[in-house]
Amino acid sequence: MVMVGNVAVGGANPIRIQSMTISDTMNTDATVAEAIELANAGCEIIRITAPSIKEAENLRNIKSALLRRGVANPLVADIHFTPNAAMLAAEYVEKVRINPGNYADKKKFETRDYSDAEYQDELLRIEEKFTPLVLKCKKLRRAMRIGTNHGSLSDRVMNRYGDTAVGMVESAMEFLHICQKNDYHDIILSMKSSNPLVAIEAYRLLAARMDPLGMDYPFHLGVTEAGDGSEGRIKSAVGIGGLLEDGIGDTIRVSLTENAIHEIPVARQLVKRYDLLADQPAQDRSFEEHKSTSLRYGRRQTINCDMVYYKLGGDELPRVEISIAAKLHNIEAAKDEIASALAMQKNQSSTSGALNASIFKAEAIHVHLTDMNDLENLKRLQKACLHDGLFTPFTAHINDPKLLSQAADTCERIVVDADVLWLHAAIQTACASGTAIEINFIERERLEKEPTVFLSELKGTLFNIMTLCQEFDYWNILLSLTANDKLEGIVRYYRYLADNLLLFKANYPILLRISLNIDAEQDMLDSAAQLGSLLCDGIGDSLHIDSSLSNEATIHFAYNLLQAARLRITKTEYISCPSCGRTLFDLQTTTERIKSKTSHLKGVKIAIMGCIVNGPGEMADADFGYVGSGLKTIDLFVGKERVSRNVPEEQADERLIDLIKERGMWVEV
Repeated sequence: MVMVGNVAVGGANPIRIQSMTISDTMNTDATVAEAIELANAGCEIIRITAPSIKEAENLRNIKSALLRRGVANPLVADIHFTPNAAMLAAEYVEKVRINPGNYADKKKFETRDYSDAEYQDELLRIEEKFTPLVLKCKKLRRAMRIGTNHGSLSDRVMNRYGDTAVGMVESAMEFLHICQKNDYHDIILSMKSSNPLVAIEAYRLLAARMDPLGMDYPFHLGVTEAGDGSEGRIKSAVGIGGLLEDGIGDTIRVSLTENAIHEIPVARQLVKRYDLLADQPAQDRSFEEHKSTSLRYGRRQTINCDMVYYKLGGDELPRVEISIAAKLHNIEAAKDEIASALAMQKNQSSTSGALNASIFKAEAIHVHLTDMNDLENLKRLQKACLHDGLFTPFTAHINDPKLLSQAADTCERIVVDADVLWLHAAIQTACASGTAIEINFIERERLEKEPTVFLSELKGTLFNIMTLCQEFDYWNILLSLTANDKLEGIVRYYRYLADNLLLFKANYPILLRISLNIDAEQDMLDSAAQLGSLLCDGIGDSLHIDSSLSNEATIHFAYNLLQAARLRITKTEYISCPSCGRTLFDLQTTTERIKSKTSHLKGVKIAIMGCIVNGPGEMADADFGYVGSGLKTIDLFVGKERVSRNVPEEQADERLIDLIKERGMWVEV
């Protein structure tokens, strides 16, 4: 546990919520007003940038003004490049954030081979520069965040470890060892990236590295440059929630390209489920227990599940499936709903109103068949759809063995529950008809069946399924499960399923199932965290979203989720920072404006950055970069290369478009 002023972080404490002011730090009144607004909204720790000595000195005035207003929330000085500002800021605020990538180094993107002796000399140079701050924070009992960013690793680390999660961990450990050498332990660590996969990998690697050394410092979680709107929220939920599912994380910041006040309710909703889980009887949520949760990302290797309209598993893209709300007997309503789910959807950005011509569609329609009437209605619906040119696979969940044969001949895939007594007949029927079969494991309500019992029975049933597949020599099969306890969620069960498939050397595809409630951002964040955690573990070949949202909203949620996990790119990817006192232009309106002109460029990655702090490095993941370089001036990048300097803001948009055209990545709407 680390005390940040009057706020305890780590240990048995709740997950703490942070944010950052975006006002110019020299504007005392504006920064104080913003800090008060954040505190009133529930922000427990408030960060303020201090890019130079003058801003660091003004932190004293800001702190005094807040105390006079009765606001005692601890303040954090955000430091990049300026050790002298860090030394001064430590006198006035409760915590200092330093970036090990630029505290004692300047990024030049130089290629150089360091000998071991040269590398050690560099570490001694860093120790000499960093130790005074360590000793000052120790003397004043100030906390420190060693905040590593994927985008700003030093040239020294980049040359030895590359632009990798391993490099991020090594960068943090170098500074952490200096702190320990001086018996200073009021430390919080972060491993931020704009790519949730990289962030998750880096935090897991750091936890694994620290554990044998007996280190238990708290972790600050975040996905940097997450963006805005639903995309930014889902990306944050994937990266932050994916780690909270592992039991990793003590304080979070959701970085949205919006007013900072909008970050707080998202952060509160995101941590709510995990704080509730922490209040339950202790359960092992440690990621080391899961064989399927690797320290390095790799998609789980599976066989193909073949259907008429598409394949699932193997090297195929993850698929998107939905249920329809209309009853099967209401043919017209069901057909209209399917038409909307299959149509080309124009993706409307929540902030810019720009249209994206990517196709977002359901790739399978899931229905329940309870009796012969349902089956006959499904046949009528299929004919009506074909008549109107609606070609779609149907998957039918069957509860009655009498429906097996006809359903298998009618549908792309039949779905049966793993605990039915007629499982043998179901697999035999699928084999005879050549139809794919999905076997769904159901975790019953807690009062009926404890999770430990379910997990034990899953293993036995899985062995039975494998025996039946071998008996019929039929492998056109995939597995799914339904967990009924929304608080406990699905991650534990799917990991267990994947672990046992690995144990049995069974490479069946896995379909991820979850339910979404209408107009519930809490439910959306919880679902994105859980599904994102599994996808970032490499688990999941298809998503089935059973939702009370509109079909369009459900489908866009699924595609936003797959894009956040970098598994299926269906639209332009924006890496946009949340702004701070360093930013010299209006980042929100700029981001909206650039989106309105470029959001039709499927697969193109554009970084929109307020300043150079994480600029070129974080943009290593982007094709093009738009970075503030001065008052209303912009530097433009292609990858890491700066190709235009100090472009007037009013000309920068068109110059960016010219660069995209010159690289052959522009398409007309």
